[in-house]
Amino acid sequence: MSKEDYRDKIEEHRQSFEDEQKDQQNLSRVSRMNKNGSPNKKPKKTKRKMPLMTILFVIFILIPFSILIYFLKFYEPGKSIEEAEKNTSEQVLEIDKSGNKTDATGATGNKKEDDKAKKEAEDQSKKDAEKLAAEQKAAQEAKKAEEARKAEEARKAEEARKAEEAKKAEQAKLAQQQAEAARKAEEAKKAEQARKAEEAKNAAKASTHTVKENENLYRIALNHYGDGSEATLAKIRAANGMSSNTVMVGQVIKLP
Repeated sequence: MSKEDYRDKIEEHRQSFEDEQKDQQNLSRVSRMNKNGSPNKKPKKTKRKMPLMTILFVIFILIPFSILIYFLKFYEPGKSIEEAEKNTSEQVLEIDKSGNKTDATGATGNKKEDDKAKKEAEDQSKKDAEKLAAEQKAAQEAKKAEEARKAEEARKAEEARKAEEAKKAEQAKLAQQQAEAARKAEEAKKAEQARKAEEAKNAAKASTHTVKENENLYRIALNHYGDGSEATLAKIRAANGMSSNTVMVGQVIKLP
C-alpha cells in the first residue's frame, strides 16, 4: 500500500469524524434529551470528542507506525517501492474499520488478471520474436544455399569450358601431328619416287654404252662392272652377239 493510499484513508476517517461532530452539534436539545432518556431529565453533559486529537493521533502515531510495519514486512534493500508493492500485491489485503474486504479482493483479482494478460502478451511477443528470428534464419539459410548453388553451377561451367578448351587443343594438336606425319610421309614418298627415278635413270644410262676412242671391251667392263674378268666379257659379248672382244669407235654396246 502506498503513502497516497494511507493519506486517502486518513482523510476519509477525518471527514467521518468531522461529520459526526457536526451532526451532534446540529441536534436540538429535545433530540439530545430523547436520545439520553426521559425528557424531564436534564441532559447529561457529554464530553465532546476533539477531532484535533484524533487527527494528531493519526498523524503522529498511526502513519509512522504503518510506515514502519510496511518497511519491516515488505521493503527489501535494492528494490524500489513499486517493485516491492508489485511482488506483494497478491498477498496484501486491505481491511478497513467496517471489515469490508471486497475492494482489496477485487483489486487483487484485477491485479492477477492484469498480470495474466501482461504475461500472455509477453509470451505472445516472445513467440512472435522467435517466429520472426526463425523466418529470418530460414531466409538467410535459403540465401546461402542459393549462393552456394550458383557458385557450384559457375564452377561446373568453368570446368566444362576448360575441358572443352583442352579437348579442342588436343584435337588441334592431334590434327597438327597428323598433318605433320602426312607431310613427312608425302615428302618421304616423293623422295623415294625421286630416288627410284634417279636409279631408273642411272640404270637406263648404264644399260648401253657408246664406244669412245682408246676403249676396248675389257676397259668398258671394268668401268661399268668393276670387273674385267673373262666371265664379265663373255656376258657382254653374249648380250651384243659378239664373237670377239674387238669394238669400234661409236659402237653402242648393251650392258646387261
